[in-house]
Amino acid sequence: MALGFSASTRQYRDITVVDVRGRFTLIEGEAIHELIADLFRDGRKKVLLNLRDVSYLDSSGLAQLVRALCTARKTGAELKAVDLSPRAAEVLKLTNLTAVFADFPDEQAAIQSFAT
Repeated sequence: MALGFSASTRQYRDITVVDVRGRFTLIEGEAIHELIADLFRDGRKKVLLNLRDVSYLDSSGLAQLVRALCTARKTGAELKAVDLSPRAAEVLKLTNLTAVFADFPDEQAAIQSFAT
């Protein structure tokens, strides 16, 4: 049985981790973008998307990730991703978005990257 979509946040020092589960398409991507934009408006400047439990990412979901990244840059915030599924990582590579959207092999590496 497929997982339903959900997103939750947790705090690790000054980094807000957004745990995303389920399918990541246009509607879910819009919800994630709004959540991230709200975090930036609340003054959170370091956001990490944990995509470990994303079962599916399509081009619409990918477009929403890019939109969220643009919002981060406009607000002077940082947005990073961790634990992309093999399929999601392949989509980013094929679209050459790995050059602008850093992915990290595990959450600790991603968290440490904010300090550098």
